[in-house]
Order: sequence, then structure tokens, then C-alpha cells
Amino acid sequence: MSLVIGMRNREVIKSIILIILVLISICMTYLVWTFTPELTDLETDVNTKTPSIGPKISKQMDSVVMPFRMINRNGTDVKGTSNVQDIKKITDRLLGKEIKKIDILSSESVVELEDLSERYTMLDFPDSVPSEMYFNQVLGLSMVQYPKINFDRILIDTKSTNDVIVYMLSDDKKQAIKLQTSIKSHEFDKINKEVSQHFTPYTGIITNENTTNEINQIYAPKDADNINIYRYVSNQISVADLNEVILGDSVIARNNENDKISTYNNNTGIANVNEEKQTYRYTNLSDDENRNKDISKSISNTFKFINEHAGFTDEFRLFKTDKKTGKIDYRMFLNNYPVFNDDNLSLIEAVWGRDTINEYNRGLITTGVAVPSKKEAYELPTSEEVRYNLASNQDINFNDVTNIAVGYDLSLPNEEKDSLQDTIEFKPNWYIKYNGEWKRYENGGLV
Repeated sequence: MSLVIGMRNREVIKSIILIILVLISICMTYLVWTFTPELTDLETDVNTKTPSIGPKISKQMDSVVMPFRMINRNGTDVKGTSNVQDIKKITDRLLGKEIKKIDILSSESVVELEDLSERYTMLDFPDSVPSEMYFNQVLGLSMVQYPKINFDRILIDTKSTNDVIVYMLSDDKKQAIKLQTSIKSHEFDKINKEVSQHFTPYTGIITNENTTNEINQIYAPKDADNINIYRYVSNQISVADLNEVILGDSVIARNNENDKISTYNNNTGIANVNEEKQTYRYTNLSDDENRNKDISKSISNTFKFINEHAGFTDEFRLFKTDKKTGKIDYRMFLNNYPVFNDDNLSLIEAVWGRDTINEYNRGLITTGVAVPSKKEAYELPTSEEVRYNLASNQDINFNDVTNIAVGYDLSLPNEEKDSLQDTIEFKPNWYIKYNGEWKRYENGGLV
């Protein structure tokens, strides 16, 4: 009798244990299903103990590596924008989506997109971006193997099928990645309709045989008038903070014959500060041969380094990648437009070495409080006038023009003329990408 009771007790205990295990399993499953990661922390959240040169605010990678122009084309109707908020609403629709199928299209001359409808959206980047880095680290797409091309334009087709088709065009126009996505076309069209209400007319520009096809043409706003001149109080980045980030604790200040240039070094590198031009230039002397020319890794590592030290002191975006030298350029943007300066005050230039920064060059000024400007909105010529004058200029090979955009020219105060010594001015102008370099359009030519 006691044996039977003992067996019954064992069965009861087993049942209780089993129930507890089931409840634990259900609880863990719920936690897994409802877990939402903090993406800011997963990016490169700024550690409070890490030396920094600005406010410790972490940037998301998709806000730095992003298009600078969006165009909707429906037959001959072409409208677009540079508004970052509108562009972000579109790119956000691509984040983390399922990719049903991937095709690689190629041609010996210019790739043809035979299935592309007459209605599509274009996202333009200022320079080529490695597709594997963009898929993985910007869009967060999981793939067994990432296709590898360097692209500078994305086409989004919502008319051909019920699901969105995405094309990524290579910078040499000879290749394209075709993605069949899980995004519903009608859902994308709904958002696109909302953001495109304030789009302005754009025009396609043909500069050479590669841009005769409308999918490869250069697009620019027809008119760029009524763009304001802006003036801001300037803040200066602390050289001591920069030296702590770049050179570490063992900083040695060296004497220099030029009183406008200060030189600092440690046991591996040297930094020059030009106090007149407000620039900081660093070179790691021991790591020159180890510079990383893998652009995907260079973008990832330079972004992480700059971000964790709060180096994106204004709005900066990836603007140029140099496959030969490994140099990555991040350019300042103001009110949706890129900012240029003859002394590169608006640039962060970085080269990644084997496991540390190899070169780091930047301006020392940041924007502070906006100052009311007495100057009226600046009237720019139309994009057609710019095109005509450049094509007519015998000193310019128009075939080498590969991009046209409105931007701002950043200037420091003139000591003799300007009474506001702690301000910087942003004046709108047309900028032309010519032979791979962005130049200011002026009086029918490039400077």
C-alpha cells in the first residue's frame, strides 16, 4: 500500500515539475517575442567615459549614409526634393524587409532595366556606396551572401508588380542589383504620395553617352531661387579635446616657426593645427602602409570611430569614398544641402588603418545659434542655364560632369569688413561634380 502511495506522490511531483517547466518556457517565449533591442545602443552609443569633442549624442548609421536627393518620375513628369525628412520616410520603408529574390544584371556598356515601368522613384547618393555594407549595416537586411557592387542610385518600382522592386545601379552604369521585396506596392505608394506633395519640378541632364538613358541622367531642380543666406554664431572645437581623442595622453607640443600653426605629436603620429584656417590635420606615421582600402570596412570603422567620440558635431553625411587611397569623406549639411569650403572646413576626412585611425582631418568650427541675416534670398541661375554655360565653355569637357547640386559656400568673417567676428556665413550656389571632384559654379565656369 505504501509503495502505491509513494508512486502516486512521484507522479504528482513529476506533473508539478512539468507544469513549472511549461510555464517557464511560455514566459521565455513571450520575452523573446516581445523583446525590442535598443538600436541606438547597438550602433555606437557614446560611452560617457570615452573622450569626445562634442555633445555626446550617438548618430544612427542610416542618418549618415543616406541619399541626398529623391526624384519621382512618371513618364515625362519629373519632380523631386532634397528634404531629409521626406527622404528618410522613404528609406525607412526599406529597413529590415524580407528579400524574396536577388538578380544581378550586367552589360558591357550601359545596363538595361527592361522590366522597369515608366513610374518609379529615384534615390541619389553623392558618391558610390558598397552594396554589402549598405544592405547589412544600414538597411539591416539578413542575407546568406551579400551581392557586391558600388552603387550611387536606387530605383524603386511600384507599378510593375504588387510587391516593390528595387534596383541598385552601379556607379559605372554597367551593373545593377534587382531585389524583389516583401514591401507592398500600395503601401509604399501611400507614403510616397504623402511626402511628394511639396516636391518641385526637376530636370534630367545629359552630359555623355552614359547619361542618354533617363535612368542614368543627372537630375537637378529646374529652379533654385529664393534660397536664403544663413549666418550662425560659430563655436570652436577644443584642440585639447581633439588631441586627447586622436593622440591620447602622451601629447607633446612642438615649437613651430609659423606662429599660426601649432604642432603636436605622440610616439606614432603628428597633428598640425592651422589657427588661421581653423583646421586640424593628423597623420599616423607608423601605420601608413597599413591603410585599409576595403571601402566597406573603412566606412564602418571610420563611422564608428567618429561617432563614439561625438565627432559628428553638426549634420554630416557620407559624401565621398576613394577606393585607391581608402579615404572616406563626411560632409556637413545645412537645411538639406551640402556645405563646401575652399579649406575643407565642412569636411571630416578619415582613413582607417589596420586597427586604428590612420588620417583624420577636419575643420575646428561648428554652428551655434542662428543670427538674423540682413541679406535677401540669393537668386541662382536655373539648372538649364548652368548646363548651357558649362556645355558652351571650351575650357570644360562636359563629358566629365557627373553630378549637379545646390549647396552652400561656408565663409569665415572678413576681419576688415565684418563686424560680427564670431559668425560664419552660408551662401547658396550651384556645385558641379567634375572629374570626380565637386567644384563651385561661377560665371559660366568652375572654381
